[in-house]
Amino acid sequence: MLAQTFDTADLHEAAIEIIAFEIGGQQFCVRTTAVREIRGWSKSTPLPGSPHEVMGMMNLRGSIIPIVNMASKLGMAPSEPDARSAVIVAEVQSAVIGLLVDRVADILTVEAKVVQPTPEMRGSFTGGYVTGVLATAQGMICFLDLDRMFAGFTLDEEAA
Repeated sequence: MLAQTFDTADLHEAAIEIIAFEIGGQQFCVRTTAVREIRGWSKSTPLPGSPHEVMGMMNLRGSIIPIVNMASKLGMAPSEPDARSAVIVAEVQSAVIGLLVDRVADILTVEAKVVQPTPEMRGSFTGGYVTGVLATAQGMICFLDLDRMFAGFTLDEEAA
């Protein structure tokens, strides 16, 4: 089985801008090109009948957006929002969604060549939403692919 790898087209870039954040004590990152803004946590309104990872919805300057608990989406225990929590507002497949994270760590520029492929493993592990790993002095940062994570996601399906 082949390991999930960082898109090889990305390796031709000299640098990649990322936003690093923490969920459940682990570090993750996404490209800044998908991020519209970062907001502090504010209570969301529950959305009946939504998937377990959708905490609810919030009003973002007149637009109603779903808020996804990223810990739940990644198969971890759901995060309980607190004063340090943040909502990363991202555009994924032409939908705007809020991603609840425990805290935003940093906005970084890294060389594309330092993004390593996820380790190859046998069995049912597919690598899921992780497309690469960054090794830093502080630890490992998993590079998430939001397009893969939210494949097929539409606001109409969530609101129905």
